[in-house]
Amino acid sequence: MVQIEVQQGSILEATCEAIVNAANSQGWMGGGGGMAAGLSGQKGHTMRRVITGLVLVLFLVRPAEGGEDFQLTADATRQILRGTDHMVNLNYAEAREAFGQLKNLPGGDLLSPFLEGLVDMDQAVQEDRGEEEFKGVLDRFLARMEPVVMRGEALLQATPDNADLMLALGMIRGVKGAVDRTRKNYLEAYRGIRASHQLFTRVFEMDPHRVDALWPLGLYDYAVSRVPALLKPFVSLVLPTADRQRGLDRLRRAAREGTLAAVPAAVTLTRILSGWEEQYAEALPYAELLAARYPGNPEFLFLLAFLYSETHHTRQALSVAEAIRTSVEQRRPHFPPELTPRYLQLRGKIAMDAGAHEEALTFFRRAIDQGNSKFTWITAWAHTRTGMIYDLQGQRDKAVESYHRALEIEGRGLAQETAERHLSEPYRGGPRRPRG
Repeated sequence: MVQIEVQQGSILEATCEAIVNAANSQGWMGGGGGMAAGLSGQKGHTMRRVITGLVLVLFLVRPAEGGEDFQLTADATRQILRGTDHMVNLNYAEAREAFGQLKNLPGGDLLSPFLEGLVDMDQAVQEDRGEEEFKGVLDRFLARMEPVVMRGEALLQATPDNADLMLALGMIRGVKGAVDRTRKNYLEAYRGIRASHQLFTRVFEMDPHRVDALWPLGLYDYAVSRVPALLKPFVSLVLPTADRQRGLDRLRRAAREGTLAAVPAAVTLTRILSGWEEQYAEALPYAELLAARYPGNPEFLFLLAFLYSETHHTRQALSVAEAIRTSVEQRRPHFPPELTPRYLQLRGKIAMDAGAHEEALTFFRRAIDQGNSKFTWITAWAHTRTGMIYDLQGQRDKAVESYHRALEIEGRGLAQETAERHLSEPYRGGPRRPRG
C-alpha cells in the first residue's frame, strides 16, 4: 500500500529543505513532458520536454521488499529532493552524488538508474554534446529503462488500483517514449505516449482530486493541439483527442492546486503563455517565482527579463539583463561566453519594446555578428525583429530581406513563424500588454 502525507497549498511558496522543479536546464517543461515530448523533432527541444517527466516519479515509489506494496522512506525522499534541486540548478556532480546514495536504500535498484539517466540526458543537452555522443546517452538510457518498465508493469498487474504506481509508470513510459521518438523508434514511442495518457486518465477518473495528474494531461492536450493541420487527421487516428483550451485550463489548475505538479505546471505555463499564447502579464508572476527559486539557471533570468520588457516594466527588465551580463563577464557557473549573443538580443528586444529602435538595431546586429551554433534560434529572432523594426520605419525592402535571412536559419521555431507571417503582412506594431 502507499503511505502519503498531503499538505494543502502551493509548493511554489513552500518553505522547505528542497523542492523539485520538473524542468530541465532549459526550463521547459516546458513545453514539455515525457509523454508529449515525442512530438518534437529537434534534439534540444525534445530533451527539454523529456526531463520534464521527472517530477511525479520522484515522489511516488519505493518497491517494498515484499514486492507488491509501495512506500517512500524519509531518507529516500530527502536524497531525491536534494538531487533534483541540484539538477535544476545545473549542479550535476552534486545531483549524481545525491542520487547515488539511493543505491543503499530499498528500491534504489529502480530509482537510481532512472534518476541518473535523467541527469545524463540533461547534462548532454546543456553542454550541447556532439550528435554521436548524444545518441549514445539516449541509447544507454533506453537500455537501462527496459528492466525498470518491466518491473513496473509486473507490479501494476499485482496492484491494478494503485494510483501512485499508475502515475509513476505513466511518467516512466512517457519519458521512455519521448527518447524512443528521438531515436526514431516510432512504434515504441507511440505505445509509450498512448500508455502514458491512459494511465494518467485512469488516475484522474479514479480520483478527481488527484490534481497532479492534470499537469501531464494538460501538457498532452496543448502539445497535440498544436500539431500541424496536415498531420491532425493521422494523429487523431492513433492518439487520444486533444483540446487546446482544456489543456490550458488543466495546466492552470495544476499550477494553482497541485502538490507535486505545481512547479512543473508553472514552468510549462510560463513557456506556453510567453510563447505561443502571448499572454505575458499572466506568465510574469510564474517567472518571478521560478527565477527567485532557481537563480543558478540562466533560462529563468532570460525569461523573466523578456516578460518584464513585454509588460513594459523596462527598468526591471534592464536590471535582470544587467545581472545576466555581469554573470557572463565574471564567468560564473552556467553563464558561459556563448550566452553573449543571447544577452545582446535580449537588450535589443528591451530597446525595441521601449521604442528605442536605433539602439535596438545596434544590439540585434551585434547579436547576429556574435552568433554561435548553440543559439541559432537567437540569430533567427535578431533577424526577425530587425525586420519588424524596418517595417515600422517604412523600409519594406529591408524588412523583407531580414525576414528571409531568419528563414534561412535551420529550424522551425516561433521566430521563423513570425518572419513568415510578416512576409505576408507587414508588421505594424500592436497594443502593449498591460502591467502584471
